[in-house]
Amino acid sequence: MKCLPFFAVSVLVLAFAAVAPAQQKFTERWNYVRADLSSDKGMQTFLDILKQSKDVGCTHILLVDSRWLRRPDEAAYLDRVEKVQAFARENQLTLVPCVYAIGYSGRYLGFDPNLCAGLPVKEMPFVVQGKTAVPDPALNVDTTGVTVRGNATSGKIKVRPFTHYRMGFLAGGQFSGDADEWVRVSGRVGSRWVTRRNLDSRKEGDKTFYETTFNSLEAEELNVNISQAVEGLKIEPAGLLMVIRRELCPLKITGAVPIHRDYEEGKDFRPVSDPKLTTDGEFLFNHEPPVIQLTDNSRIKDGEKLSVSFFHAYRMGGDQDLISLEDPKVFEIMERDVANCAKVWKPAGYFMNYDEIRIGGWEKPDKKPGELLAEHVQKAYDIIRKYAPEAKVYTWSDMFTPYHNAREFKVKGYYYLVNGNWDGSWKGLPKDVIIMNWYAKEPEALKFFSDQGRQQVMCGYYDGTSTAKMKNNIAGWMKVSAGVPKVVGFMYTTWQRNYKNLKEYFELVDTYDTWGRGDKPTAENRPGVTE
Repeated sequence: MKCLPFFAVSVLVLAFAAVAPAQQKFTERWNYVRADLSSDKGMQTFLDILKQSKDVGCTHILLVDSRWLRRPDEAAYLDRVEKVQAFARENQLTLVPCVYAIGYSGRYLGFDPNLCAGLPVKEMPFVVQGKTAVPDPALNVDTTGVTVRGNATSGKIKVRPFTHYRMGFLAGGQFSGDADEWVRVSGRVGSRWVTRRNLDSRKEGDKTFYETTFNSLEAEELNVNISQAVEGLKIEPAGLLMVIRRELCPLKITGAVPIHRDYEEGKDFRPVSDPKLTTDGEFLFNHEPPVIQLTDNSRIKDGEKLSVSFFHAYRMGGDQDLISLEDPKVFEIMERDVANCAKVWKPAGYFMNYDEIRIGGWEKPDKKPGELLAEHVQKAYDIIRKYAPEAKVYTWSDMFTPYHNAREFKVKGYYYLVNGNWDGSWKGLPKDVIIMNWYAKEPEALKFFSDQGRQQVMCGYYDGTSTAKMKNNIAGWMKVSAGVPKVVGFMYTTWQRNYKNLKEYFELVDTYDTWGRGDKPTAENRPGVTE
């Protein structure tokens, strides 16, 4: 083996130094843990993870355990909490509980499912048939323009704006992945798509019947794209399916023809609700919608045409149900969450779980969604300060940055089914809130928060279990954070409770200055989501 001259070696070292930034020093090392303290077995599993975390040098645990919300006085639970806290103290682990459920709101909606974020139906035509009123059959959508082309189905449909529809079809094959990837109903180019929930399915002979719902929102024409050849496509009005009943989501029934008048619930028609709005805590749509039942002395006549306005619930994907950002009653649950957490855990830090808020802004349309979220997070922060004046406060990055889910409308357009987007939301975020940043494709996404004087923790991993994927993930974070001040640590973030890679992940973080020289990571297409 030949030896290079000293000068040549020096040049190579300098060249490597030019492409490999010096190893950044991080003072915090986090692990994201969903705990189950409902049993001794669950507690022991949690303690095992805490020990594993300590062994790899973790300093903080982001603790997800909502049991305090409903059972803050349960003796067995409090005993397990005490044992966990003792272990954490002995091992210098800081437990940071996750409070609030804004974005993924199932545990809040258990108190009142009608507090879910609603989508509006505006002046939907109904017709009276005897003593009931049902959606006007004229709302059935003409689907003849949607045709099979090879192994897919596509075409355009005419719809009524702000109307709730149910769509069904037969298909021979099986779909895989998220529903909005292979069944997409969308507006014109650059506009939003409105099918955002997974499909319900059942076997019918040698084929499968698939069904979903969507709200047309602003559209008068929509594009239908299905990644299989289908038959029997039907799109019909969903009526009062999943109707929400609360003050900010009013039901209004007006006579359209021949008499224009507002009708009264309890006087002209019986109280309206969907008794199957939730079934065992699940927001399901595969049931018949309620109809409008007339009272015995109703002023509404047989054959009359009605105009019906209301709000309905809508599940995102297969499991995401969202709480209202507008209804003040939600703050009562949020305060209960924080008060019970303070009582049970007495933590030195609280994590505000604002994340992927995909419906909002319809109940108070006079206010931009970004302004609404700014006011909301300020109130949420104030609740924490009421119970913990000196505690550190953290939140996810995505809803408070123009480099992710709070982009300007001209840059990204509509955010999912929101009445606009979340631009400006960060203006309500108090200056001392620490950011758990889980998406940064460029340094500006980190600088945005550091320029505000905030500390940040980079949240990596996302269940990319191969060494190559972990290296790619770490290298990406190292590249975008180089030279950015107040980046204080890394978090191992697993959605699948997979801690097998915890040790290797942090070993790769620690040795990045060795293996990361000249590394060129590929940006993640869907950060935070397991591929």
